[in-house]
Amino acid sequence: MKLAMTPVPVIESPEQLSECLTQAQTWAEIELLTQAYPDFKAIAWKQLSADQQGRILKLRDLKDKAIAQEFPLGCLVQRRADPEQKQGKVVDYWDAYGVDYVVFTVDGFTDWCPGSMLERLD
Repeated sequence: MKLAMTPVPVIESPEQLSECLTQAQTWAEIELLTQAYPDFKAIAWKQLSADQQGRILKLRDLKDKAIAQEFPLGCLVQRRADPEQKQGKVVDYWDAYGVDYVVFTVDGFTDWCPGSMLERLD
């Protein structure tokens, strides 16, 4: 879901809003949806699982982190110089000494890499 580049979808129920919230990849998308449908917001939130709510709260916490905007949670990434071209799904971020790192899973294993050495595939 790339809401930031498309109009807000027509939503007719809290259930539809909760489904859109689970598909959102950035905090900007979450804000766009909840501001467009404030009457559905509270009910839609209650319909989300604890994991889904946690993911949305994590997006809120990462909204000012540039690396999270470039590589949103759940997006597919690949190391730029990977001869095997293995793809991974972004699960977290960390930084050290001014370098932003992206944590991702590849074939069930957790790996990490500086964001500058990754490319986003989706």
